[in-house]
Amino acid sequence: MPTVIVMILIKVFVEAVRVFRRKAQATKPATLCAGCQYAHIQYASNARRAISCAYSGTVRPMKLDVLYCTDYEARNLPVRVRAIGFVRESIAAD
Repeated sequence: MPTVIVMILIKVFVEAVRVFRRKAQATKPATLCAGCQYAHIQYASNARRAISCAYSGTVRPMKLDVLYCTDYEARNLPVRVRAIGFVRESIAAD
């Protein structure tokens, strides 16, 4: 009788471990960085990814999935032209 109880407990434990592993290996949703022009993303074959942000010229590894970013710029939009320095508007002489 005790061996039957031990076998049932082992079966329950094995099923719990199997369910936990299945949840851990599930694919993650795409982060905000997936569409950013400053992001460098490496995808592994086991559904893991390594994300680095290259905003401001330095590459910083991201240790979490980003949901909101103040410096986000979409990859598929045209690049904005920015004025650098003190630019005065020139008045056309007639």
